[in-house]
Amino acid sequence: MKFLTYILRNARRNPVRSVLTIATTALTLFLMMILTSFFAVNDEVATSSGVHNRIFVLNSQGFAGRLPIVRVREISELPGVVAASPLSWFGGKYNEEKMPFAQFGVDADTYFTVEEELTVPADQLKAFKENKDAAAIGRKLADERKIKLGDPLPLGRDLYPVDLKLTVRAIYDGPANSDLRMCLFHWSYLDDTLKQYSSTAGGNAGCIMVRCKSGDRVPTLCREIDTAYLNTDNPTRSQTEEAFTKFFVEMLGDLKGMVRWIGMAVGLSLILVGANALAMAMRERTTEVAVLKAIGFNRQLVLFLVLAEAMIVAGLGGLIGAIGSKLLFDYVDLSQFAAGLLPFFYIPWLTAVVGLVASLLIGFVSGIVPAYMASRLSVINGLRKVV
Repeated sequence: MKFLTYILRNARRNPVRSVLTIATTALTLFLMMILTSFFAVNDEVATSSGVHNRIFVLNSQGFAGRLPIVRVREISELPGVVAASPLSWFGGKYNEEKMPFAQFGVDADTYFTVEEELTVPADQLKAFKENKDAAAIGRKLADERKIKLGDPLPLGRDLYPVDLKLTVRAIYDGPANSDLRMCLFHWSYLDDTLKQYSSTAGGNAGCIMVRCKSGDRVPTLCREIDTAYLNTDNPTRSQTEEAFTKFFVEMLGDLKGMVRWIGMAVGLSLILVGANALAMAMRERTTEVAVLKAIGFNRQLVLFLVLAEAMIVAGLGGLIGAIGSKLLFDYVDLSQFAAGLLPFFYIPWLTAVVGLVASLLIGFVSGIVPAYMASRLSVINGLRKVV
């Protein structure tokens, strides 16, 4: 610690270069925190969802296949099932905005039993169940769009050739890692509207969301459901909520691998930037290093001083970029600007700390070559050097 003042003085000797190096590290890590947090949040949510003992039943062909609505009742009657609800995507337009938020047709009587972590006031839940054209929306959606109870919520046609004229009857809330921007409405309302358009339309549950009594029942129930419908026209594929959540990420392709390679390229770039800045600083301080060695500073101490300077500069960038992004997104909800692609977003502390540690490692690696060259500098050559 007795050399800390000297190290800090050297770090700010050329303030423009130091600030630019810190800013480069901070901005790069800030962007990397956003990318890596997308996957970290999905993994965290997928893992935490296991406590709710839920499974998702889809057609074996995925969302492109049909899943007859009668299966909701059949599955709900299986041993070990608490409740089941259809989950049918609508994807309509709100005020000419295409798919501004998630819109699902559900069973109003069972959905909030299946999604037990979501909370709705009793009077609002009653109104939602009793009115066929009712909608239940998330708290964030209501706050951002200034939507109140009793307001109309018209959804224009897009995926389906029909319009839905909904009225907000309930506003639900829930934990930070739940989607509070959904619009939920009666599946039967959508089905009846589709049948008015065409007698052959409707009858499709989309997928079925099931809550089990215990986690031990989940794998057995998945096998039972898939076996029961194996030889039908619409065989099923049942999976846990954790697997279902990861399924959406996999649909985007190998983004995780792409981000990993991008991260490696970014790390290498930061190492080169830091090494270049430190090499320039050492070149300017050649005579000073020679004087230090002349008055008794050994190679190990010179090596330590240069590496410490590199790690402090990079660490400041990591502190601003990694920890700063964590604190920023605790107060600024990035998902509200994602046009419905991100229902929620936050940066986990583990991701932020890993980013900070990575910046220190980048500083250490970038300082190895300049520090080694400074430690190997001879006193005579250093004092003879003219900068």
